Amino acid sequence: NYLMRPEVIAHISDHVYYANGNKASVPLVSEAIRNNPAIYPPADVFAKLFTLKVQDPKIDRVRTRAWTKVKSGK
Repeated sequence: NYLMRPEVIAHISDHVYYANGNKASVPLVSEAIRNNPAIYPPADVFAKLFTLKVQDPKIDRVRTRAWTKVKSGK
């Protein structure tokens, strides 16, 4: 995939101020972006990150309905 070439995705990260998942691109990302802890968190912060677990479909429906109400203002 063209976009995941290290030199290409590093250039994109420099312009969108967003980290990417290609470790080979990190040395190619500008120093200002690479050293920004809000974009590339330090190891101690990274160790505390987690992903949400897959929920039961009933829970997912409740969450979706609640979020729809928030977005629609109803």
